[in-house]
Amino acid sequence: MVERKMVAWIKEPDKNGLTKIRCNIPKVTNDNVLVKVKATGICGTDFGIYNGLRKVKNNLIPGHEFCGEIIAIGKNVTGYEIGDLVVPSIVNPCGRCWSCINGYEAQCENLEEIGIHIDGSFAEYVSVPSATLHKVPKDIDPIVAASIEPVAVAYSAVKKAGTILTGANVIVFGPGAIGLYIAQIAKLAGANVIVVGTQGDEKRLILAKSYGVHVINNYIQDLDEEVKAFFPKGKANVIFDATGVAGIVGGMLQYLLPHGQLILAGIYKDRSSVNLLEVVRGEFTVKGTFCYTLSEFEEAIQIVINNKINFDGIIDELPLSKLKEGFENAMNKKSLKVILLP
Repeated sequence: MVERKMVAWIKEPDKNGLTKIRCNIPKVTNDNVLVKVKATGICGTDFGIYNGLRKVKNNLIPGHEFCGEIIAIGKNVTGYEIGDLVVPSIVNPCGRCWSCINGYEAQCENLEEIGIHIDGSFAEYVSVPSATLHKVPKDIDPIVAASIEPVAVAYSAVKKAGTILTGANVIVFGPGAIGLYIAQIAKLAGANVIVVGTQGDEKRLILAKSYGVHVINNYIQDLDEEVKAFFPKGKANVIFDATGVAGIVGGMLQYLLPHGQLILAGIYKDRSSVNLLEVVRGEFTVKGTFCYTLSEFEEAIQIVINNKINFDGIIDELPLSKLKEGFENAMNKKSLKVILLP
């Protein structure tokens, strides 16, 4: 009997980019479900795989931001039915190590990640552990649902600032998708928000301004003067870096109030030079934010399904067959966020 086939994009060894193939639809193992992909997003993590900067197993199918419909269920799986619409958290934690026991699933010592260690969603079908899945309403737009995962990343970043955001002054460096989601969530929490961009970010800053936040184009405006004009002391309680540019992080400290927080939400390729004496004297807190907890993911779902996030202008849609075009558009800043439709 000939098995059914699907279209998928794989990372071949020693090749840049991804290769389109036809392959067998994955089998459903005992603890997995088979999902028909409705929409899947391109993420900054995927850039590293696409460009060969992140090593993965041969012929991996990347992709972890997706929404899909369950079409088959493994024999050990409970709580799901065929026809359920689901979205995944990227992490598949072991549930047994110190990190998992203490609620830090993203730092699991035995972590597996969809689209990195496990075949992902740049395909028509994907088989994933049921433990990674979350149900969403069947009437939600799959494109919006596929955006829940990056919203969860942003939500977790904002939660790491604690409960001080009401009335706080916040600066977000980097108006990419994560930065714009952070800005919206911080504003929802009651913060006064500035979003800072640079050359090439003009359209993104216009978009940010539509959320009711102040924007600064650091390429044509004086950052010091603009921050002082919006924040009386010219400094913020919390700064989020969503640029991923290590070389500019040290300079952000000058815009922090004493006891302020710098929260690092970028994927950095290089080392950063930070004046540690500045950190000590200002009694700053510097935090990294990589991923969400499973409970934060559920909270992010509620934010999205209650229409608290404005996705207008953020998402560009393309068919899965135009994946390469989607990557080029995203990496060249032509598109802010690309969602692929199988």
